[in-house]
Amino acid sequence: MDITTKIRTYLKDTGRTQTYLCRRAGLTSTAMSLALGGKRRLQLEEYRKICKALEIDPGFFLSESP
Repeated sequence: MDITTKIRTYLKDTGRTQTYLCRRAGLTSTAMSLALGGKRRLQLEEYRKICKALEIDPGFFLSESP
């Protein structure tokens, strides 16, 4: 499972929305939607902001487990 799929799954499992994540991470909804939809690469700085917004360790989505 790739990182963006893991992020989408995490959002769903925790009852959070992309809108919530955009606001917390300071990213545009367009950038978030394209990245999480696989239409563009998620930039490292965006990934860092997402992890910080979700208050999780950056290694969380990098692990091999789904």
